[in-house]
Order: sequence, then structure tokens, then C-alpha cells
Amino acid sequence: RIPFFAPVAASGLSQCWATNLSPGGIGLTGLVAGKTIPQPGDDLELEFGLLDGPRPIRAVARVAWASRLRPDGRLGLGAQFRELSAQATEALGRFLTAHRPRVVIARASVEQQTEVARALADLDLAMVDDVEQLSAATLRAAASIVVFTDCEVHLTQFLDAIAAVRADADPLPGELPPPPVTLCTQIELGKLAALFNKGRIYEALPTPFDHQQLVLAVERSCERWALQVEVRWASLQLESLTTPKPRSKTPTDPELPNHSNNVVRASAPMKRVYELISTVAVHDVPVLLTGETGTGKELAAREIHVLSKRANTPFVAQDCGALTETLLESELFGHVKGAFTGATTDHPGLFQIADGGTIFLDEIQNTSPTLQAKLLRVVEQGEVRPVGGPKPKRVDVRLIAACNVDLKQAVKEQRFRSDFYYRLNRFPIELPPLREHADDILPLTRYFVQSICEALRRPLYRVDPRMERALLAHDWPGNIRELKNAIERSILLTKPGEPLRWETLPTDVRGDDSAAGAYDAANGRSLDEQVAAFERKIIQLALERNNNVIRRTAKDLDVNAITLARKIKRLGLAVNLDSAD
Repeated sequence: RIPFFAPVAASGLSQCWATNLSPGGIGLTGLVAGKTIPQPGDDLELEFGLLDGPRPIRAVARVAWASRLRPDGRLGLGAQFRELSAQATEALGRFLTAHRPRVVIARASVEQQTEVARALADLDLAMVDDVEQLSAATLRAAASIVVFTDCEVHLTQFLDAIAAVRADADPLPGELPPPPVTLCTQIELGKLAALFNKGRIYEALPTPFDHQQLVLAVERSCERWALQVEVRWASLQLESLTTPKPRSKTPTDPELPNHSNNVVRASAPMKRVYELISTVAVHDVPVLLTGETGTGKELAAREIHVLSKRANTPFVAQDCGALTETLLESELFGHVKGAFTGATTDHPGLFQIADGGTIFLDEIQNTSPTLQAKLLRVVEQGEVRPVGGPKPKRVDVRLIAACNVDLKQAVKEQRFRSDFYYRLNRFPIELPPLREHADDILPLTRYFVQSICEALRRPLYRVDPRMERALLAHDWPGNIRELKNAIERSILLTKPGEPLRWETLPTDVRGDDSAAGAYDAANGRSLDEQVAAFERKIIQLALERNNNVIRRTAKDLDVNAITLARKIKRLGLAVNLDSAD
């Protein structure tokens, strides 16, 4: 975690600022905007920028702790990132990896500025020639100030100016500590005793200064300032221990299924999956998630991360089928400057960004045997070697992999390394297709309706019974992802206040009343009538696919042509039929 101060747009808070930042969460302080006070367990929608980053970071974060509400309505809290896109996670990781403390260099001559720039090349330097150049923004971002002067009067004026700027500026919540001042001077130390005693000067160096002494002094002052920030952040956290426990909340929808953040588990198969997730989450072993596309493998991986001891650490996801082998290796392991054409700077890989946390590799079957060997080394030895790097780097990362093919068969066909497969397969979890746990269709529907309405800021919709029947009748080849897309489409096509209707579903999901009616137990038809209606629908669709040719249709349905002809006649479908082959 690093001190980080930037304005943040946060739901439920106004005049909100970040106080610290980590790959797994953010510290915030702000004024409570409404009647509801954020409490531990609540979700906040956040948006903030990373200095000069081209795009803001958008995230959903869960409140981990909250301080006691102060009389002025100000609140301090810590929030853990719960929903963060892969691009945002990567941008955040690169920012934290490349973060450099800002140091203000004041009243230095041109020659001194050159020497300081050479000595402190690894830091973010801001040169200030006069007190008029001081601003609240400059001081807010500074972790240390280095002042060059041999005049006691000028020194006092500059220190007074720093205090005045801080007093006049809009104070940040929590009253941030002032950056320590290092003085480079020829003034005798005895004359500076009063300033030292009042804490206005942290350290003094003689001029001309020694490069190494300046580097060490600035490092000490930056560490001191960061420690003061951490102490104040911790004090807010300790305040939360005396905060009364929030009153229990009344569920807004008692029909919502029993689920955690990510995994809906109303059916027996999904309850079993969640039991496996809960069991393996607390044990730091690799996990292999298998299942068809759209069954929620990444959500299951995130759930494992949230329930593990690494919950407050980074979660990084990468689709192994989205990049070529060369780009994927550079993305996972990083590269050093000059490793290849275009590598103008060092590039930390996703394993380094995820250090201490979890990395999720989707479509792992798309990796080459060479890359699998390198991934095996990471799992077994905890080492990654950046592309073009001279030596490996240690990382502590939990690996969760996913695939939608039979990896065991891929091993037999020598398309996947057996040693890597058996390392991954220590704890496999298979996510069933949606058609095999149809009991979850309606609970998932209600869950998606609620989450999509919250995202679109719309009132909650009711689902029409006819639409429910159609959802149950569909076999969902795209699984949960297809269901979510269908619900989102339906919401977008429905006016607020109206129920979600059958007509707003995609054509392939909608079917017709005969198919949906087969699932309606209250329609008054007997079982034979429902079976006949469903059989009629299947045959009619097969005839349309085969241009009403009976022999082709019979082959398509794997039935005898004569038997099919009799069924067609009995069901009243014998219209313009062609018996030719």
C-alpha cells in the first residue's frame, strides 16, 4: 500500500479523496452524502484517475472498515476492490510498480538543480524557485521537500509560506501530515535548533552536498512521511473498533437466491460446486476449472480468491487465447528494456503485478508446450524470468487455470504437457452447463434483473410468467453468459414500470408458446397433450431445416422414415411434403 491522494467519485460520499492505494483496495475519506452511512459489507461504485493516466479507474469496492462519523459529517473507510476490469487491474498494477515519491526541490540554483536531478534520478522531482510557485496541489503530492538557502530570513519566509499554503488550501480529510523538510545550507546548526525543536526542519546537510548523503536523507524523509500517513490511516481504522455495529438490514427481495458475491447456488449441482470452492479456497493450491464457455469459470475463480487468505491482494486475469505466444509470454512474465524491437522500457509482467495474490489464466489449453514449461516453473519454484532478463525474480502467486476442452485427452494427443497438467489438476472443479442445473435459471434471472437494474439505475422489473416459461424451455448453449445477455436485452427493450415480456427475448431464446407451454403446469393441458405439442414443434423445425424432405428429416432426427411420415400425418403436418431423397 502506498500513500495516494486524488479526488474520487464514490457513491454515497461527497468531497471524497483517496488516502492510500494498493492492488487490492483503497483508503477513502469524505463527507456522507445522504442519510445512509456506508457500513462494512456495503458496496461502493468508485471512479478515480491515476495521475496523468489516459483513462479513469472504475471499480466496485466493498467497505472493509469504517471510522466513527465525525461531527462535520466526515468519514474514513477502507474498501476492497470487488469488481475491477482486466485493463484497470493492469493499469493499477503498472502504476503501483512504477510509483515514485514526489520531492519538491526549492530555491536551488541551476547548477544545484542539475546535480540534484542526477542524484535523485529515480524520483519524481518538482523544482520551485520562489514561494509564489508553491501551491496546495504541489504540497499535497509531495513526500519530501529539499530547501537550498544560506539565509535564515529566506528560510523562515519559505517555511511560513509552506504553512500558509497548507492552512489556506481545502484541507484533506484526516489532515495529512506535512512533508518533512531537508535543508541544504551553510548556516550553523546551532542557529537552527529552534526550527528542529518545533519540527519545522527534519534534517540538515552541509553544502556543497554529497550525492549519496542527499539520496539517503531524501529516502529517510520520504519513509518518515509515509509512516506518518500510515499511522493516521491506522488511527481511523482503530476508531472503527468503537463504532456501534450496524443494524441488520432487511432483504430487499426475499426471493433472491442464496448466493455470495459471484456464485448463485440454488440447485443441488451448484451447491456442490460452491462446497468445493469453499473447501479449496483456504488451501493455497492450484485449481483447475473446467466447463463449457459461459458457465462462469472466471466468477468461480474470483470467488476462490475472495474466500482465500489472499482476499486483500491482487486478482489478475488473462485470456491465453487472446494473444500470440510471444506477446503472451511478455504479458505474463514481463520484459526488460531492449529485449526486442519496441521494448523501450522495462515492462512488469502480470505475475509480478499479481505478486502476493492470485492469477487466473483462462483458456489454458491455448498455451504452447514451451510456455507451459515456464508456467510449470512458476508453480513449482515461484520464479519468473522477464523476456531478455538476466536472472529470475521471485513471486508468490496462486495459479487458477480454466479450460473448456478435455485436457486429459489433449495430454494423450501430446498437445498439452503431462507434467503441467498433473500439477494443475491437483484440485479440479467442473462447472456444469446451465441445462444441467435448470433450477438455477429463474434465480439467476432475478439476480441478473436486480444487478442490471442497479447498473442502469432503473427500478426493479417483474418477469412475466410467459417469459419465465420460455427461459425454462430454452437449452442455453451459451450458458449463463447467454442468459445474462438475454435479460439485459429484455430490460433495455422494456419501459420502466412494465414487466419483462416474452416478446423482448432474442428470437432463438423466445421459441413459441407451444415450447414454452410444455413447462406450464397450470395451463390445464394433460401430459399427453403437452408431449404431443412439444413433439410437433421438434418435427416442424426439423422439416423446415430439411426443406420438407421426409428422408432427410428422418435422418436428421434419427428415426425411421415411415414412422416419421405417420407421425407427420397424425400431427396434421402433411402439407406439401416431398418424399424425394
